[in-house]
Amino acid sequence: ARNGQYVGKYQLSASYLNGDYSAANQEKVANLYVSSRYGSWSAAKAFWQANGWY
Repeated sequence: ARNGQYVGKYQLSASYLNGDYSAANQEKVANLYVSSRYGSWSAAKAFWQANGWY
């Protein structure tokens, strides 16, 4: 899926994927992004819910 500059399952910026849109790279990059920004997927979900994003 593509939405402007955002690509794939996690709608990551194309620049994060460095031209590799494979499913394996999307998973790897998404996990690195979530870990660095939120600490974990469960912490990310709690943050999103606390801010009314989902």
